[in-house]
Amino acid sequence: MSTDISGSVADRQRSRAGRRAATPNAAGQIAPPRQRRPALAALALLLIVGGALVAGLLAVRMDSRVPVLVAQQAIEPGAEITADDIGVVRVASDNIGLIGEEYADDVVGAYATTRIEPDTLLTENNVSSETPIPDGRAIVSVPLEGKLAPTSTVRSGDLVQVVRATASSGGTEDAKVLGTAFVLEVTEPEVDDLGGPGEVPTASLLVLDDVALEVIDAASAGEAGLAILRSGQEPDVELEGAK
Repeated sequence: MSTDISGSVADRQRSRAGRRAATPNAAGQIAPPRQRRPALAALALLLIVGGALVAGLLAVRMDSRVPVLVAQQAIEPGAEITADDIGVVRVASDNIGLIGEEYADDVVGAYATTRIEPDTLLTENNVSSETPIPDGRAIVSVPLEGKLAPTSTVRSGDLVQVVRATASSGGTEDAKVLGTAFVLEVTEPEVDDLGGPGEVPTASLLVLDDVALEVIDAASAGEAGLAILRSGQEPDVELEGAK
């Protein structure tokens, strides 16, 4: 007996064909579009814009630096300023009171109102067109080392007594009063390369000219002491000489 299988085979083929039509080929599938991340895109845009703004501000800041006058060497109080004493540097324009390069001709021939250290920017306070030394008086500098002078309390406008105390003095009876002085200014020391203090502070004193040499000699020997008599005085205060 023969068995006809053509119908069953055809049925199975039609069934497989139907299943293939119902299930798409994975290789032919199209991947869905990737979702964008708006937050990351906005952050990247902010970083780009922010970087551009910072660069622009730095450029503007550099352009705002202006040329001003600076001391090339030490200038003693009361000394007439020469062209060799001054140079030019560029600094930020928001520094108030500095003297611009365009006033160099006016500064030459002017006077230092206090001791000006090298590399110090010239200001309206340390330069005067008129001599700060009245007739019969002189300006001297005295270091405030703490042993003989009250470093933390001496201020501009103080009337002080200048005393010479030698290192070998056995007591106060050996000290010599050199006279009184008016404190024009106290100059703080510059910091050194390591960030520590450099030289000690110095006081610019207005004294009678007949005791100036004695005060300078005592200061250079480290023997000049200061005693505060009165504070808040004017430069025309009456001064005394050696007793």
